[in-house]
Amino acid sequence: MMYKVGIVLFDDFTDVDFFLMYDLLGRSADSWTVSILGTQPEHRSYLGIKVKTDGHICAVAEQDVVLITSGKRGIPAAMKNTEFMSALTLDPKKQLIGSICAGSFILHELGLLKGKPLTTNPDAKTALQSLGGDVQDTPLVIEGNIATAGGCLSLMYLIGWLAGRLFDSSKRKAIQNQLIPAGQLALFEELIATTIQSAEQINSQNQRSKVPAH
Repeated sequence: MMYKVGIVLFDDFTDVDFFLMYDLLGRSADSWTVSILGTQPEHRSYLGIKVKTDGHICAVAEQDVVLITSGKRGIPAAMKNTEFMSALTLDPKKQLIGSICAGSFILHELGLLKGKPLTTNPDAKTALQSLGGDVQDTPLVIEGNIATAGGCLSLMYLIGWLAGRLFDSSKRKAIQNQLIPAGQLALFEELIATTIQSAEQINSQNQRSKVPAH
């Protein structure tokens, strides 16, 4: 089965967050198609690199997976953009949804994670808490079908979570192993696997606690 993955982009997005995400997803092109979605035909990164979009952001509703990038300047501007925010029709009951770093601000603003645990870039923690976010000091937080990752390199956990949810650990390893530094495969595998498993276990516990007793 080919899944549809949409990456949400905007002006002043963080370069490494988008390009690493796009690269990791591109290593499994036989499993999903990736569309870059935004409000403009192209968006410029924080460092000035132009990226063409594949469609309007309203197409997020058609995706099996929606991933939101980050941006120190881009996120605040996007949150003030009525066209952008109103077009983000997301349904965690039917979609897998993820964000990297400050992308979690968007999910919180949409009401998907209000009063629920989430994470973000450590530098943005205080700002998200001031908005009422229940920010955890962990690189990956899973809440149902929504995952937030904090820190650019935590993309390894976010994409690993996605691959594990849609397929299995072998898919995750096939994506990540080409990026691991020489001689450190076992070290990184333990770190990545343990981080994802821990986040999933906490998620399972939280979901069970929400089920009313009969």
